[in-house]
Amino acid sequence: MPGVRAAIVFAALCLTSSAIAEPPPPEPRLGWPENSRLDGVYAHIGMIGQPWFPHFLDRIAAAGMNAVVVDGKDYSGWLTYPSAIPLAGETHAASHAVVRSLPGLVHAAHERGIRFLMRLACFHDPWMAQRRPDLAIRGMADWIDPKSVAVQDYVLAIVDETLAAGVDEIQLDYVRYPTEGLANARFELGSAKTTDVIANFVKRVHEHTRDADVPLSIDLFGVIAWQRAVDVRATGQDLARLGPLVEAISPMVYPSHFHEGFNGYAEPGAHPEVVAFGTKQAEDVLRRAGSHAVVRPWIQAFPWHAPGYSSTYVSQEIAQARAARGVGWLAWNAGGYYDEVFAAAGRARH
Repeated sequence: MPGVRAAIVFAALCLTSSAIAEPPPPEPRLGWPENSRLDGVYAHIGMIGQPWFPHFLDRIAAAGMNAVVVDGKDYSGWLTYPSAIPLAGETHAASHAVVRSLPGLVHAAHERGIRFLMRLACFHDPWMAQRRPDLAIRGMADWIDPKSVAVQDYVLAIVDETLAAGVDEIQLDYVRYPTEGLANARFELGSAKTTDVIANFVKRVHEHTRDADVPLSIDLFGVIAWQRAVDVRATGQDLARLGPLVEAISPMVYPSHFHEGFNGYAEPGAHPEVVAFGTKQAEDVLRRAGSHAVVRPWIQAFPWHAPGYSSTYVSQEIAQARAARGVGWLAWNAGGYYDEVFAAAGRARH
């Protein structure tokens, strides 16, 4: 009965088309806790696609932490998830996607009570700069131009795409101008200032995150908290201007990264209390600027230039962040090794 067979095939095609066309339900967000405090760790691109990553999330939860920072666009410029953004398709930026389903990964964190912070390395992007040199800073192979409308629109498209996956916060990193390898660099700012470019871009991002009712945070060099004109001008990061545009600031106050002699310390990395200096300084700048953004510092989770690094060292960093009015903390280890952090966080909750 050809007519019946045709009808069955047609009905099946309709069902299939409907199933394909209908997007999956969005993953409900957990949002910030009532006290806004997030304690968490960073998970790099080599971790999040591994079959053992859910166990890593279990360890975060077991230690009493409530946040994980995951790359959506990492330091190389790769997108970690499948993307429908035309420019990403043109340049194959998602060709190394390690996550099959970003909503699924977010759901795995949410199942464990863990907030999912989506980190985007904004303007450090060697992948894009080398495939679309017209979008790069002139004379640099690793950075795309913060002033370019096309570059800003690309990052904004990533923001929108990851917001749709149910993430709990957007975190902007490398939202600055480069400060090294500038011998042949031409920023071509015209009458604009680096601080104008960065502030205007963050304002654009905040419009998108605010509409989605999702907090926006930014990562900053620890020294930016001191607002020295040379650092502000070089990076374009004026904390007094950026503070009112975001919900959280995360200064990178790793003790090992402060210069020899800071606060009279021959080796600042041996002093976890250095965390308090940068945290308090950022807090003071924000309040003077009328910003209600919280300070959630990045703390050191690696032994480089940190004699005596241990879980006790991390515990002292956490205590110093709290003493300086930090609202939570994030721990960074480039290799994803967090045994000392898990031990310290477990002690801190008691």
